[in-house]
Amino acid sequence: MKELFIILTLVSSLKSYIPSKPELTVDVTEMSITEIQEAIDDGYLTYEELMKIYLDRIDKYNDKYNAVLYVNPNALEEAKKKDEEYKKNGRTSDLFGMPILVKDNIDVKWMPTTAGAKGLKDNYPKKNAPAIQNLIDEGAIIIGKSNMSEFALSAYNSYSSYGSVKNAYNTTYSSYGSSGGTAVGVAANFAVAGLGTDTGGSVRLPSAANNLVGLRPTWGSISGDGVIKYDKTRDTIGPITRYVEDNAILLDALTDKKTNFKKEVKSKTDLKGIKIGVASQFMNNTDQGIYNLMKSAINNFKSMGAEIVYIPDFYNGYYSFNDKSFCYDFNEYLEGTTGKIRSWTQLKKGTDYVNNMNWVDTSWCSKDYTKSTAYLNTLTARNSFTNNIKGKFKKYNVDIVIYPTIKNKLLTVASSRTSSAKTYAYTITATGFPSMNLQIGKINGLSYGMEVVTTANNEEVLYPIAYLYEQKTKYYNNPSISKNLYVVSKELVELKKKIKTSKYEELNDITESYLKNYSSNTKSNLKESIILSMYELKERNAGK
Repeated sequence: MKELFIILTLVSSLKSYIPSKPELTVDVTEMSITEIQEAIDDGYLTYEELMKIYLDRIDKYNDKYNAVLYVNPNALEEAKKKDEEYKKNGRTSDLFGMPILVKDNIDVKWMPTTAGAKGLKDNYPKKNAPAIQNLIDEGAIIIGKSNMSEFALSAYNSYSSYGSVKNAYNTTYSSYGSSGGTAVGVAANFAVAGLGTDTGGSVRLPSAANNLVGLRPTWGSISGDGVIKYDKTRDTIGPITRYVEDNAILLDALTDKKTNFKKEVKSKTDLKGIKIGVASQFMNNTDQGIYNLMKSAINNFKSMGAEIVYIPDFYNGYYSFNDKSFCYDFNEYLEGTTGKIRSWTQLKKGTDYVNNMNWVDTSWCSKDYTKSTAYLNTLTARNSFTNNIKGKFKKYNVDIVIYPTIKNKLLTVASSRTSSAKTYAYTITATGFPSMNLQIGKINGLSYGMEVVTTANNEEVLYPIAYLYEQKTKYYNNPSISKNLYVVSKELVELKKKIKTSKYEELNDITESYLKNYSSNTKSNLKESIILSMYELKERNAGK
């Protein structure tokens, strides 16, 4: 307890005398949720300071990326309250005080939900989506809403009436979509983590293009209420994060499943006994560079003890999207909002959108397509397809199946409007199975990924495999075009290490040495503050 008190008082003193160019003892842009919380526990950071770091980054870099549409005006005040709660009662969860970015088709009560269409800028939800409420109940803070492909129409870009989202690593290139704003925001460190939605690849493709971990969870495991859906029979909210463990932490908060996903992440030390299926047909006609990255990923799995099984016939069918239900579902959604727009027909009469609205079959606006005979027939085909894929897992006795998330080189922002990505991401969505994007490396500075798939309600199978792969490869790195706004002082980092390992009697010499790096007008006050804290500690110990 004595050492902890010294650390807290010393760091508190140092913060008061930081030079004009901000210095920190930690770089949150490279830290996981667990590491950030540990830094707060050690007194090197507060929730208010953490929030300010992210808000500063949005202010500095969002014009470059066009990733964030709305910023929570109360974010700093909410973070201050978390600091007060923390001092009184400690931290209540892993997500306590963590800034989260949310795709703008998910309801956050005090911000409009536009799905990327300016025509909905005055429409506010009456309550939070259940997924958002779960995060808030865990202590998370919604920092803002992110741009997206308007109405989630494209997985190849995130183009809306608010403009295009640019790739986090090279703004000439597409962010992919439709959750591009969230993916770029997380990669560029506008938040600790984020939420997207996935119909046919909208979490996984932007995660692949922006060097992230993106999970499409088992369909139905996260409530879809309070979301403007493209296809309610496929759509799901999914966590987008920099690291695998962070992803599991979000999924724990988002679902009601009793499994502790975070605990499962580190449940294995190697992959011995794990069988990994490679969907070899999905490797065909893949760009040679991406093919080589996939071969390297396969070799990494082998080196960790996994057995590789090639599956030549993983996929032999296709289930089409159910966009006919969109108009009916949209009109139902509007009943939970306040604002000018009260129906799809009314929105279509306006001009505040960019996509051709004729894609919507308005003949189904007043009746639910999922109750029709036509839909029931497609449901039969879907169930058959799902059973077929499940059968492949059983036939080849594999735990997961892998394949490239995107098969061709990344599209530019311009070409993404006229060309499409080669991907099989959409195939697995009909099954409802969970699928995760993991990084396989970069080509010319741009990121590429692979999908890791398992059967329904088995995310606990994905996470430990993904974590071991992540620890071996360590592909994540911050975008060089959105640099850290704070200087991470090497002296402060070294001082932090010494404080943690030194005896009480040695601390005065350590601080004397450190003070040499500061200007004369700062030294005396800083030293006085440190010595006073140490004196108070002596007095306290003497009184016990």
